[in-house]
Amino acid sequence: GYRHDYDGSVLFDTTCAKTLSVDQWVDLRRAHISYLFQELRLFPELTAWENVAIKNNLTGFQKESVLKEWFERLGVADKLDAKIGHMSFGQQQRVAMIRALAQPFDFVVVDEPISHLDDDNAAIMADIMMCEAHRQGAGVIVTSIGKHMKLDYEKTFKL
Repeated sequence: GYRHDYDGSVLFDTTCAKTLSVDQWVDLRRAHISYLFQELRLFPELTAWENVAIKNNLTGFQKESVLKEWFERLGVADKLDAKIGHMSFGQQQRVAMIRALAQPFDFVVVDEPISHLDDDNAAIMADIMMCEAHRQGAGVIVTSIGKHMKLDYEKTFKL
């Protein structure tokens, strides 16, 4: 629903995406599709925890202990109270992934998710994302023109 400057059709079940109302998009985004945007879209004046809590408070989906475990595994537990605007882009990417997983979804779409991560953090992020997708029975769509997540991809498309 963010852009309409494309040809062809994007369907949700049998409904064309271009015909969805704002309320329908809100429902889709809240319960069916999660995004990690390339530009992250975090709130720089909020802390890392506040950026994740905003999403989790809207969805009521993840336990706080799970979210904090992900912060720990991704090496940003010491940044919970740091303002996003004072964190490196790689740290912000890890927070944005945690936020993306703080909701139910049928698909998680991640755009250039590891561009600023070292291989170890990229592997941890991939593991957390795939475990959560499997737990929810969800699909994963990854776009990349740079670093690639090392995943067992079912299909790969090169454009």
